[in-house]
Amino acid sequence: MRKLLRVAGAVGLSVVALVAVSTVSNLVLGAVEKANVDPYGEGVSIDGGKVNVSVTGDGEQTVVLLSGYGTASPVLDFAPLIDELDDTYTVFVIERFGYGYGDLDVTQRTVENVSTELHDTLAKLNVKDYVLVAHSLAGIYSLDYVNRFPGEVAALVTIDGTVPEDFAIAPKIGVGERLLSVTGWVRWMTALNPAITAPPAPVGVYSEREIGQIRLMTIWNYANPAMIDENNRSAENFDAVAGLSYPSELPVLSFLSQQLVDANIQWGPRPRAATGIPGSFGTRRARRRSLPSLDALRRNG
Repeated sequence: MRKLLRVAGAVGLSVVALVAVSTVSNLVLGAVEKANVDPYGEGVSIDGGKVNVSVTGDGEQTVVLLSGYGTASPVLDFAPLIDELDDTYTVFVIERFGYGYGDLDVTQRTVENVSTELHDTLAKLNVKDYVLVAHSLAGIYSLDYVNRFPGEVAALVTIDGTVPEDFAIAPKIGVGERLLSVTGWVRWMTALNPAITAPPAPVGVYSEREIGQIRLMTIWNYANPAMIDENNRSAENFDAVAGLSYPSELPVLSFLSQQLVDANIQWGPRPRAATGIPGSFGTRRARRRSLPSLDALRRNG
């Protein structure tokens, strides 16, 4: 029995030592990576912390892009779409708390707070009369936003926008998920299989540099406090917008990947115009040429 206990103790100590080494290695590698990777965008201070904003293009019409849940780097994730849009439009990507280079430790991710923080950010940058483009979970925030701040959005586009239905509520997560990042598990798993963090798009849509930086930012940002809080409030946030509809005067266009349409026949409240895009949830980022003119959307809404 004593021998068994000694073996169990040795195994336990070995595991603790391995986790400690992995954690320290992860911290050191993370610090080195952040020192050698040029950040993009600029920090904008609002109540609660700093969000990160990237601006490209100089077109007369402004487009504001909002990412879905869990996107490690919204700016890089949207890169193919930005590349198509910024020849014609001025494109803002807002990395809210918990995303990209935004602050990661801001909790209370209620739909009201997220909407208000977006409004404060755009007001501070003097952005007006813009087309709001919301991907996935940002569809919930955009629904709240256009009702909370009527008249500020020229038109709304959703891309695979989440709807406030029970089937879309995310399972709750906790500190265990964050430990996967802190202890280096996420780093080692993505090193063994880089495809885990690669955007689901055809080869060549993203550059090798973009794919590599997305992997690093996934390692840095995975299950951070803001993301955990946002995930765990999904039911609360869905309830907050469940009775809302799009203002009748607002032009709205929804793009849905065929994969999601087939999987969710109960898709919930639909905008007045909807377009199906062949393919999966991820391919929508590379399909700017499928989009009609945003100016036409404003005129014909």
